[in-house]
Amino acid sequence: MSPSLPSMRGHSRLRSCLLLVLGMLLLLPGAPRTAAAQQTLHIVMAEWRPYTSRDLPAGGALAEMTDIAFSLSNIATRFSVVPWPRAVSMLESGEADGLLAVHDSERNKHRYHLSTPLLTVDTIFARLRSLDIPYASLDDLIGWRIGTVKNSTYAAKLTKRGIALVEEAPDEQRNYQKLLSGRIDIMLDTRETLERMLEGMPKATRDELVLMEPPFESNTLHMAFAPTPRGEILCNILNRGIAQIRQKGVHAAILEKHHIARSTSVPARTLD
Repeated sequence: MSPSLPSMRGHSRLRSCLLLVLGMLLLLPGAPRTAAAQQTLHIVMAEWRPYTSRDLPAGGALAEMTDIAFSLSNIATRFSVVPWPRAVSMLESGEADGLLAVHDSERNKHRYHLSTPLLTVDTIFARLRSLDIPYASLDDLIGWRIGTVKNSTYAAKLTKRGIALVEEAPDEQRNYQKLLSGRIDIMLDTRETLERMLEGMPKATRDELVLMEPPFESNTLHMAFAPTPRGEILCNILNRGIAQIRQKGVHAAILEKHHIARSTSVPARTLD
């Protein structure tokens, strides 16, 4: 029998915090840094648990790892959480230096300087246990009503692949309510976002939702910078920092601290 969720979280959090402290100690240089003035970057992001959030420790997993990566070059970060369209606008107008987080896509590669991958995530379908929906490929879902999150690329991708009945909602909580009320049959979001939503529910309620394997897609998340010489410089600085924290185990410790799977197609943990 698996341990209870609270005990698993407490043990995992302690272990990951110790790993994070150890990794940071290993990253410290042998000599003190010069007293040069520290630059501060303004990073914008939307509310997207557990990756970026104003309510999570250190602003979420992606905010924490980018903050540490930039700090290795004596660069401080300031994070703002705003609606996604506003975040995109702030980067494009120069009000922000970086944008968290965007998927790897041809469109984003042409619009921005994209950092090295920060994380690989699964996007997965979910249904109510009471509604049996056989699923082995996307063709099996033609004719079912699918809910996605607004301002994501999911609706366009589904439509392009022949799924016509797609609705958008502001967030995963609204999609879940639509699922319960019968307004949609299936919802689509990242594995960790769905798991985090389920954590706050009673066990009986959690058991009502079934995650449907295999994932719709696996993709990487990146920080985006303006397509300018300065944006390219900042992107290269972040890439060097990310490489360092990966090498010293800090990246892995951050993901463990935030209960995020380190490989695709593997749940972060089994909910009791």
